[in-house]
Amino acid sequence: MKDNGKKRRRHRFKAPAAWLYYPAVAIIGIFMRIRYRVRLDKKAFADLHGPALLLCNHLSNFDHFLVAMAAYPHRVTFVLSAHFMTKRILRPILRLLHVITKRMFDSDAGTVLNMMRAARDGRILALFPEGRLTWTPHSMRITSGTADLIAKLKVDVYRVTPTGAALTFPKWGRGSRRGRITVETEKILSAADIPSMTKDEIFALISDKLRHDDEASCRGVKFACRDTTAGLDGILYKCPVCGAEYALETRRSRIKCAACGLDASLSRDYVITDAPFASIYEWYMWQYRSLDITRTLTGRFRVGGIGEDGYESRDLGEAVCSLDADTFTFDGTFRGEPLSFTVATSEITALPISVADHFDIYRDKTLFHLYPLPDPRVTVEWAMFVDRLTDLRLGDVGK
Repeated sequence: MKDNGKKRRRHRFKAPAAWLYYPAVAIIGIFMRIRYRVRLDKKAFADLHGPALLLCNHLSNFDHFLVAMAAYPHRVTFVLSAHFMTKRILRPILRLLHVITKRMFDSDAGTVLNMMRAARDGRILALFPEGRLTWTPHSMRITSGTADLIAKLKVDVYRVTPTGAALTFPKWGRGSRRGRITVETEKILSAADIPSMTKDEIFALISDKLRHDDEASCRGVKFACRDTTAGLDGILYKCPVCGAEYALETRRSRIKCAACGLDASLSRDYVITDAPFASIYEWYMWQYRSLDITRTLTGRFRVGGIGEDGYESRDLGEAVCSLDADTFTFDGTFRGEPLSFTVATSEITALPISVADHFDIYRDKTLFHLYPLPDPRVTVEWAMFVDRLTDLRLGDVGK
């Protein structure tokens, strides 16, 4: 075929649209600094330039803004969960920002190829390697493919940790709290170092660097709000005194058990008093360690997901689901048709959740939102069950 001597230009991976990105980061940055006392520790970014990879702790729904503020004036290309593209308001904005989408905890070779293309074109990539937003004030397990990705990209790698974000915007909480957020940055790998490292060495390094405890890091800082415990029963479901499940009531900054009369309080600096545990994470981890994974969880769910129009819907069917040490089972309807399937728990790895609302699971690249009926608080128990199985399989029972 003739090309008249002209070479076709390779399609370049575009940076976020400057006319949208810069004003948005500037305006949101001013608001965040004033409202939430955000401080930026940007010393590690003094030599930042593309291509580079930012590994970010996922502590709140506002982490993307905090990362963009720290990296400013550089434009950052974010790797996001694919489900954000199913939201009508967000889709056109995200397209202008040229984000890279990823199916959470599901093999997605296209994401890796897009990240390699973006790096080749000098982009600064931001990835949340925990794969989901933590619902405790503590970092979560790093996804296993992160080290493989770093080995492929061979670019400078930085850590970004928005300390205080998990306590300012708790995933289980209702509303925000005003305390203090410090966005910390650190260069953890140079591109020249990566070829001489094994993937196990890379994984061990990034796991250590991204391990974070917001409660410990913010000890003594008060986070102002009307009710410190509103929504906390979405992740704390078991009484540490009598062992009753789903008998806890959290409101007016107190944690009460209807079964035994436990009456604890949570201060504005996130210290629990009059209970066996002084922190939310300690209480949560006691639940995790005491969880009986020899039993079977069973429940009824309203089913949501992606509708025929390509947008997210909360009402696409109903199902009875079960989960044991070997399999997850779905038996119900989806998009008006009967549907039954099983998935080996070894293939699930983790269940992303919206606290006291739903959890997500992929099957054959189809996303299912499962809303427990009648009590949505059981969402965290199902996620914890899978976490415990995965940790046992990986030999990381202490998380």
